[in-house]
Amino acid sequence: ETLKETHLPDNKTELLPGLLPFVLDIPVLLTNNIACELGLSSGIQGIFRELVYDNQENLGSLKVKSDVFPSNTIYIRKPLYALVEINASQVETDLDGLPPKLILVSLVEKKIPETIRITRTQLPIVPAFAITTNKAQRLTMNKIVVDLQVPLGTMQVASIYVPPSRVKKPEVVAILRPFDMKVLQIRPSLAQDAELKRLDQLNRKTQKECASFVF
Repeated sequence: ETLKETHLPDNKTELLPGLLPFVLDIPVLLTNNIACELGLSSGIQGIFRELVYDNQENLGSLKVKSDVFPSNTIYIRKPLYALVEINASQVETDLDGLPPKLILVSLVEKKIPETIRITRTQLPIVPAFAITTNKAQRLTMNKIVVDLQVPLGTMQVASIYVPPSRVKKPEVVAILRPFDMKVLQIRPSLAQDAELKRLDQLNRKTQKECASFVF
């Protein structure tokens, strides 16, 4: 990938980031389903414990000038996997001798449909701090703090609906600060309204056609 392509936003790269900054013990989120039956699903939070990389790579050979990262940053191009501690997982036995709850997160490869088609190989985890509504889509989280004070000119149905819907129970949602109750009364756009009507008609048609089926 070129330097420009490493800075593509996550919503254009199948949730695989380009430059992925890590320090030991940083909170992280899974961005892919690894084993949902074991609680290792997209959005689950863990603690990054270790990065295992290819010993054949010369870590000093990659020279990067950056205004974001400090000069002593080590850039690793060939990670093999990350070890992430996920206490919410249902893994009861050791994995290849690893302590319980320490999960091996392997690399994921996905094709990114940009102007020039590229393939990105990256760890399916991101730092678990504040994220935008757009990045929160498709994630399921244990607890969240939501800011419903939406900037002017950016108010949409998704801005209000998506964040609180990332959890399974309302009691694990905390509102960051007071907000205007009018944001809860935002109407869908004409296109969204038309899509909702289409889905409703499709639902009724499906129910009618499947009324005689026994499930």
